[in-house]
Amino acid sequence: MSVLVELLMKFWYLWILMILALILDLFMPRIKDRLGEKSVEFYLSGLDESKYEIINQLILKLEENTIQIDNIVVSNFGIFVIQAENYKGKIIGREFDESWQQRLHVKTEKLQNPICENNKHIQALQQILKEFGELRYIPIVTFTTNVDLKVTSNTNVVYTIHLVKTIKKYTEEIISDIDKKKIYSELMSLNTDRNDI
Repeated sequence: MSVLVELLMKFWYLWILMILALILDLFMPRIKDRLGEKSVEFYLSGLDESKYEIINQLILKLEENTIQIDNIVVSNFGIFVIQAENYKGKIIGREFDESWQQRLHVKTEKLQNPICENNKHIQALQQILKEFGELRYIPIVTFTTNVDLKVTSNTNVVYTIHLVKTIKKYTEEIISDIDKKKIYSELMSLNTDRNDI
């Protein structure tokens, strides 16, 4: 018994490393998601502030549901609703599939179709902003360059590094500056603090 205690005491740093590895494994999905969100925020910060109003992490309470939208860009050209993803490997899917696949070496995982998730976000926004009439909602799903995208879709599914270029493809001004500011203010007034959830 004393030999075991002596070994445990001698190699105490291994126990600390094991505990740290467990903690890291537990929090890694959250860390990865946050890094993906921050990279999107970084790219969006380069947009012209006179044409684009950016909302990062919009959290809305609608009746019984809480909806979290990664990023929204309210612009003169429409409302861009952005779903940010941070995966590795190969992402395979089609626009209307219920789920997509993530292939990492020999392992295959299912993931929720982010286009479907983003469409739910747009429906919530349409409900909230119905007083503004028909608005153009432009869904965009972004992935970091850690993936090999094999996605067939008419919806914009792009690498984060191409996000601003994708947004700037839309050049027809359809929302006035006054309405743009009203829409932005309305959404910000409904934004629920993360701590309230």
